[in-house]
Amino acid sequence: MGKSLFRAVVLVAGFSVLTRFFGFIFRIYLSRELGAELLGVYQVAFSVFMVLVVLVSSGIPLAISKLTASYRVSNNTRAENAVTTSALIIGLIVALVLCAVILIFQNLIGGLFADERCMYILITLLPAVIASAVYSAFRGSLWGSRNYFSVCWTEFAEQIIRIIAFVIMANFLFVGLDGASLAGWSMSIACILSATLVVIVYVKNGKKLSSPKGYFKPVLSSAVPVTGVRTASSLIQPVIAVLFPAMLVLAGYSSEQAMESYGMAMGMTFPLLFLPSTVVGALSFTLIPELSTAIAKNENDTIANRIKTSLLFAVFISAMVVPFYIGAGEQIGLFLYDNASSGIYLARAAWVMLPLGLSNITSSVLNAYNLEVKSFLNNILGGVLLLGIVAGFSGLMGVDALIWGFGACMTITTILNLVMLKRHTKLKFGLVKPTLMMLAFTIPCALLGKFAYPLLSFVFPDFLTIALVACFSCGSFALLCWLFKLIDLTSVVVKLKPKRTKKA
Repeated sequence: MGKSLFRAVVLVAGFSVLTRFFGFIFRIYLSRELGAELLGVYQVAFSVFMVLVVLVSSGIPLAISKLTASYRVSNNTRAENAVTTSALIIGLIVALVLCAVILIFQNLIGGLFADERCMYILITLLPAVIASAVYSAFRGSLWGSRNYFSVCWTEFAEQIIRIIAFVIMANFLFVGLDGASLAGWSMSIACILSATLVVIVYVKNGKKLSSPKGYFKPVLSSAVPVTGVRTASSLIQPVIAVLFPAMLVLAGYSSEQAMESYGMAMGMTFPLLFLPSTVVGALSFTLIPELSTAIAKNENDTIANRIKTSLLFAVFISAMVVPFYIGAGEQIGLFLYDNASSGIYLARAAWVMLPLGLSNITSSVLNAYNLEVKSFLNNILGGVLLLGIVAGFSGLMGVDALIWGFGACMTITTILNLVMLKRHTKLKFGLVKPTLMMLAFTIPCALLGKFAYPLLSFVFPDFLTIALVACFSCGSFALLCWLFKLIDLTSVVVKLKPKRTKKA
């Protein structure tokens, strides 16, 4: 991994860890405040909100970042400003139309939900949709200019603002009101303020808006396929939010039990599976501008090195957390949520992180090569498989159907992405051997965690015991990977050392 990319990944990953950490703490607080049932109601509304956000903001920042990176090669400042302006106009128009549709047809849309409270929560989230449209346009410009620090700290600020707003409203201003609705309002407040911050940063960096004439087409041609891909993927979430509880009810669950199961799975177990994606996502975030620039300059050696090291990095980071979740899953659920079942499901679902991490990276690389449409088809096939498993097996397997469905979806999507990437780049990735070895390493490391936990729990409190088990299981995994030369940390140290010496 090159020095510039490595430093960018470290910066983005550092902020992402902080953002995810506070977001994770807030999720724990929220789950304890709302309970599994109300958390399930909130998750249903939030899944629809995420579809709206994807429609207004998923493809635009990616398109702007790629276009900005390519225009910077030719020092075309006017074009950089113009694509940002066009993205802002497009995003606002789409956001306003979507919000109008939700408000006009709220009775019809609300009838699709199992709980009538979902519709009101969704309405509280609509201002966040408009703010996200503004944020995504300026974020894409800063991202393409490799101004990662500004993007990272505004996202971090958004998370902090959301937490503060919810705590103040729930404990001081609107005590006793529906906590799920307050969570929605806190999200809207945070998104509005973060959009304001990113506009200020954009202007302070000497950037401005220019006439978008002639630049709508390149923005749309790049953004629409990505938006289609991610919208198709995000549409699965609200469908699952309706389908999964319905299948449980048909199997004999009460509606409260069905919403509890959905809330436990989507509000407690699955967020933990996405934690390794903080680091992998940071790599994806910085990889696209790097690859876009290298592709524009025809630097084939750089392209090959970026792709190969990024894929292996994703496998390593994702697999490293697997033994920790397997070894201490139940205890993690009890400690965080006072819910042992969420921890048991976490241990069963730990393997899903591996295809999830690879899917993130391969999708980013395909986007850099403008293969969004083909990537879209891969995601569609994975989504269809997920829906089929949930529809066919939820009544028999409960939450396990969600786990196996999501794992199958990510696996098939990753395999198809890798095949497509290999055909397009003609590169040999060499992932099979290191991936199998890392999977083999997870077994003894997970057993080490299971063995260590009861011994350590006699001496240390729960938090410290879980932290030590994480160190043992993840540390032993990293050590095995280093001993068998699957990872090479010394090359990074050697590359950074001369720079540090020079500064000193």
